[in-house]
Amino acid sequence: MNIEFVGKFYDNHSLTIINRNIALILNESDNINLYITPLDDYNPNAGLDKGVVKKLKDISAKEIDANSYPDIQIRHSYPPVWQWPTNERTKVVYIQPLEYPKLLSEWQYKWENFADHVIVPSNYIKDIAVRGGLNPHSITVVPNGYNEQLFNKKEPKNLPYGIDKDKFNFVYVGNSQWRKGLDLLINAWHKCFKSYDNARLIIKDNPAIYGQNGVLNEVVKMQYKTQCAPVIYIDDNVSDETMADIFKASKVVVHPYRAEGFGMHIQEAVACGCVPILPDVGPHQDFIPEEIGIRIQTNQKAIDISSSEIFAQKPGDAFTMMSSHTIINEPNGQHLEKALQWMYHSHDKKDKFEQVKNLDMPNTWENVAKQYVEVLTNVATDNKPRRFR
Repeated sequence: MNIEFVGKFYDNHSLTIINRNIALILNESDNINLYITPLDDYNPNAGLDKGVVKKLKDISAKEIDANSYPDIQIRHSYPPVWQWPTNERTKVVYIQPLEYPKLLSEWQYKWENFADHVIVPSNYIKDIAVRGGLNPHSITVVPNGYNEQLFNKKEPKNLPYGIDKDKFNFVYVGNSQWRKGLDLLINAWHKCFKSYDNARLIIKDNPAIYGQNGVLNEVVKMQYKTQCAPVIYIDDNVSDETMADIFKASKVVVHPYRAEGFGMHIQEAVACGCVPILPDVGPHQDFIPEEIGIRIQTNQKAIDISSSEIFAQKPGDAFTMMSSHTIINEPNGQHLEKALQWMYHSHDKKDKFEQVKNLDMPNTWENVAKQYVEVLTNVATDNKPRRFR
């Protein structure tokens, strides 16, 4: 089976991490001839392992036989690639995340009439797509994976940025977009912990992917005005090895999100032993059991996702159903504060750490890749591409 994989492979965006890991494993499959079409160039500042880069470049250099064609073209990018494949016999499979609970009308149309199948990482997204009109038989949930060789409960090897594993470290990974809820965490932090506390907040931002922001200035002003416990702000591109060490040095991962498609860093952090503080509903429910960590109460809130503050709509996007309005689950700020304080002060928190220690985390990239192969094999058995039916 000839598979062409179209997407980015060389940066640290979550989509790219997925593409990179799935491509490397599919390339080892006996039943798959893999070809990749990168939509980006190698960036040495991304901190990628040199061996991984070499493997990707070797795959990229492969050319399909002139008398053959890709049986399936996998597309995973934002914005999605909509044009027809070069060969009319090639089937098209999309991997596509979605954060806000509103399916774009052009996505629904293309998925229903053009795509041979759609793979999404969570039941949360599948439910949104089905409510938006997509045939439920046309979409399959395959979770995002993690590298268990890096993200595990071993001791950290190297701790940069002045991180001290003997402090009670809370870690947040994401950016300043409204849907991520960093504003809720910053507002709660200075109310919960003062400079004399042993608590630390590590914020791993990613402006190289999501653009520059004012988080560092906000953090500096907050610490000066409120004398809160220290905040370590990181906006560098860091390797997976460094990110794993940061998780291993942390006690708690905090992600008070309003809208999310999966939450890869939640999975990675919990695999490293972090207790999660998360909203009471969301895509994490697929891989983090209810009894693990602490849940923040949420309240439904109507929003206009065309608002520039929310930054959900990109140029050219269109939305189905009630114009651009939808409902999100807003985490309760006071409940977040209580969760932070409970994890720091309570003598019962040892039970939470024990539960995480014994938690089975099955979504390794090896296991996830097997699910991809199953979907692709089923798609390959169809007689002809959907766009001709």
